[in-house]
Amino acid sequence: MNLRNLLLPLVLLASAAHADPVTIKSCGVSHTFETPPSRAITLNQQATEVMLALGLQDAMVGTAYMDDAIPEQWKAAYDTVPVLAEKYPAAEVVLANEPDFLFAGFGSAFSEDNLGEATKWHDLGVGTYLVDASCKEKHPKDVPLTVEPIFHDIETVGKLFAVEDRAIDLVGTLKARLDAVTAAPAGEGQSAFIYDSGTDTPFSIGCCGGPALLSQLTGLKSISSDVPGTWVDLSWERVVAVDPDVILLIEADWSTAADKRAYMEADPVLSELRAVKEGRFVTVPFSETLLGMRFADGVENLNDQLAGLK
Repeated sequence: MNLRNLLLPLVLLASAAHADPVTIKSCGVSHTFETPPSRAITLNQQATEVMLALGLQDAMVGTAYMDDAIPEQWKAAYDTVPVLAEKYPAAEVVLANEPDFLFAGFGSAFSEDNLGEATKWHDLGVGTYLVDASCKEKHPKDVPLTVEPIFHDIETVGKLFAVEDRAIDLVGTLKARLDAVTAAPAGEGQSAFIYDSGTDTPFSIGCCGGPALLSQLTGLKSISSDVPGTWVDLSWERVVAVDPDVILLIEADWSTAADKRAYMEADPVLSELRAVKEGRFVTVPFSETLLGMRFADGVENLNDQLAGLK
C-alpha cells in the first residue's frame, strides 16, 4: 500500500474532528453538534438507508425497526451494524450503547411510549433528527407532500457528518431519476385504488402522504385523493362505485400483495371490477412508498409496471 493510501483516512478523520459546530433543527427542536457524530443509532428503515446510502455505516453503533429487507446494494454495509431490536429498542438499551445521535423515520420513535421526547435526549447530550416528511408540524395531513423532504434529509445528514459532496451527488442522481419518470408518466389519465390492508374495511391512502405522491408522479389519479391524511379507511362501496382502472397493492409483512389480490378475486362483488377481471394489478413494497432513499425505486418500479399493463 502506498503512503497516500495510508494517510488519506487520517486526513479525513482529522478534517471531521476539526469541523465547525453544526446546528440541526428538526421538527422545531434544535441541537448543536461540536463534531460529526461517531456513535449514531437509526430507529427506522428510512433513517438507516439514508446513512447507508451516504456510506456512514462506520459511524453507526446500532439500528432498529426494519419494515422489509435491506436492498442488496446496502446489505453488506448493513450487516456490519448491530441490530438492537426488532421494533424500537428500550431507552435503556439505547443508553447502554452510548450514542451521540438518534435518527428516526417516524415521530413515534420520540413518543413517551417509546424513547421519549427528543429534548430529553438533548439534555443528555445526544442529538436527534426526525425524517423531514414525518414532521406533522411542518407537513400537515391536508397538504400534499413534494419530493423536497428527501433531499432535505440527505443534505442535512451530509452536512452533519461532513460528507456534503456525497450528499450533493446523491441528491443529483435521485432528482434525475425522478425527472425521467415525470417526463413520461405511464399512468397518465388512469384511476387507481391503492390497497394497503384490511378486508371488512379497506385501508388505503389519503391525499397527502408519500404513497399519494408516488401515484401522482406516475400519472395515476387515486380514488381517494380528496380524503385528508396519509393513510385512511375507505369503504368497498367507494371502490366499486369508481371501478378503478388499476389496483396498486402495497407489499408488506403485515399484509402481502398476494393475500390482498386473492381476497379481491374471491369476493363475489370485488371480482367483478374491471381491474380485477383484467388482472390490472401493480405492486410496490411499503418501503418504496415512503419519502426516503427507496422512493425513486418505487416511482420507477411503479411506472415500469404501468407501462407493462398497456
